Amino acid sequence: MAKAEVRCPNCGTSFVVGNGGNAVTELSGGIHFLVPETIRNENGKMNDRMKAFKDAGIDISKLQSLMQTDANIKEIFSDPNDEILTEIGKGGFIRNPELFRRWITAQTWSLIRDNKSWTESVRSRYNISYVFRQTKQELCLQIKLINKGVKASDKRFYFFSFEDMKDIFWNLACYNYSVKNEKLTALRNAIEASKTRKELLDVISSCNWWFHNSEHYKPRRWLNSFKGAGAYYTLQNLIRTHGLVLPKCNDMNDSLKAVEDVYNSIMSYDAYQRRWDILMSLLVNAVRKTNFELKY
Repeated sequence: MAKAEVRCPNCGTSFVVGNGGNAVTELSGGIHFLVPETIRNENGKMNDRMKAFKDAGIDISKLQSLMQTDANIKEIFSDPNDEILTEIGKGGFIRNPELFRRWITAQTWSLIRDNKSWTESVRSRYNISYVFRQTKQELCLQIKLINKGVKASDKRFYFFSFEDMKDIFWNLACYNYSVKNEKLTALRNAIEASKTRKELLDVISSCNWWFHNSEHYKPRRWLNSFKGAGAYYTLQNLIRTHGLVLPKCNDMNDSLKAVEDVYNSIMSYDAYQRRWDILMSLLVNAVRKTNFELKY
């Protein structure tokens, strides 16, 4: 009998039948499954993990219930009004401060892998329309976070601060309107008069934006904000989830402390004087000196 690879419709496992193949046995209804002695059995691996939890003294009774197809996640909570359950109900996920912004990490990693400097890479890759869209998206997201009760001390509010965004939109307006256009003066006054992020969003949403002959121009405050957010969250992601250890550091905790020390040093200056390029230099030097390769 020739060998043939088949997939069990019951358990989904692929196996070989025929000469030298694995043994099979028959279930009711003619459905076959592989005898679990020579296969990579995920259920077996899960059972091993559950046993390890049990041996460590962890109560796995609720976990076992949760593994059943008809299990209700509420069963693992003693309080039906637990705030975690409430958060899942509202947004479908749990906010975890240990998880960091993946989008800007992916952008930054791609930029620092170029042969050019980070700034040169940004200027050649993104046009001014992108700067406008990205800043507006950040503004909308910050408004959403504030409405959800995220504290103003959250670090993401410092990289693209309210004053940063007002300055960025004002710079963009100068490239959107002719200097002689009366709308420019009205827009500038409205941006400066904005007291909240929502007011600022209303202002920039009330006019038409278009950009021309300025593909390589990037507002200085945007470059600085984008650099700071990119460097900080990329460092956090690489250190916490990808095993990067900074030069002269012993482990993850030492590396995270080094990042926070640099962050706090930069934050000690007034907002307009904060140089996030120092944080970016820390990231670039660490990646190059350790020959770090990001593996997903």
